[in-house]
Amino acid sequence: MNFLHNSWYCVGWSLNHGDGPVGIKLLNRELVLFRRSDGTIACIDGICPHRFAPLSRGEVCNDVIQCGYHGLEFDGEGRCVRNPHGSGTIAPNAHLNSYPVVEKSGAIWVWMGGKGAADPAEIPEFDFVHDRKNWAGATGYLKIDANYQLLIDNLLDLTHATYIHANTVGVGTDKWEGETRIDYDFSASGKVINSDYIWRNSPPTPLLREFSERSAGDIHVPMRLYLASSLILNIAMCDRGAPPETGDQMPSAHLLAPETENTTHYFYAIARDDKLDDAEITARMIKLVEQAFVDEDAPMIEDIAEIMDNREFFAMRPLILETDKAAIHARRTLAKLIRNELDNTASPTDGAAQKKVEESA
Repeated sequence: MNFLHNSWYCVGWSLNHGDGPVGIKLLNRELVLFRRSDGTIACIDGICPHRFAPLSRGEVCNDVIQCGYHGLEFDGEGRCVRNPHGSGTIAPNAHLNSYPVVEKSGAIWVWMGGKGAADPAEIPEFDFVHDRKNWAGATGYLKIDANYQLLIDNLLDLTHATYIHANTVGVGTDKWEGETRIDYDFSASGKVINSDYIWRNSPPTPLLREFSERSAGDIHVPMRLYLASSLILNIAMCDRGAPPETGDQMPSAHLLAPETENTTHYFYAIARDDKLDDAEITARMIKLVEQAFVDEDAPMIEDIAEIMDNREFFAMRPLILETDKAAIHARRTLAKLIRNELDNTASPTDGAAQKKVEESA
């Protein structure tokens, strides 16, 4: 499977990244990140070219990272700047690749494609992670043993919350009252895909009950996918028929970073706009979110991955429902972007790249 390299991927939360090196595998490539003395973060290949030791086991000093195995040192551009052995000669193949890094919206983002195409404006903006004056919440991380597109499918089609999440972040049909119904709307513009739900005349979910005092109302659930794999969900519960901005707000981020074809880094955040000083509410909310992810979503998605056994999604001829519009559009758009990327990197003399293009068509 090919990945979209010309995309920003979250590799961690800023608050969790100190001075030491942090290793992460992204798009099948080992990386290491470390802070320079001016506070900016560098990202380079994470394997020392000498004996292939992980640089994340090294130390950072004076804006360089020293390999913990034999002491070779690399700067934030991937250049080997010191060889402490022999005459100290630095071989041409001692240098590593470096990658653009941006800190934005409380997260650390890495661009894996051509550096000239890296535009930070494409990174989604949200303030609820770092703005503790107006929001209370927390961040987290999960490792999912499944392809990242299965997680995108799961997040864009929130009808599953009624069934698998009835006791955490959804409302079971046995709790629906009177004229409860679900309205759905789909739209897309370029690399942004919208999958919007409204639960009309619904009781609150167990998660919303932690801070909302409404016994019923409309729950607006708009999801935004920023391709390749970053999703922002802004849940609002308001009085029936009222605008969503008048209700209780519970935004969340779901930032997926493909590790390999079959494993995904899942960085998540959740916040609320009420009862900001109540740490016990925050703890209970995180417990419910983790229960929904770890005990409900992850086992189902990992079972699906095992059943699919690396078979191509559309080759399995899936049944398509009306509420699958966003997920299907996302898969097709992502496949097109990846094909275009492969086309642009292939040349008539590049047989290997051309073969990849033909295989992906």
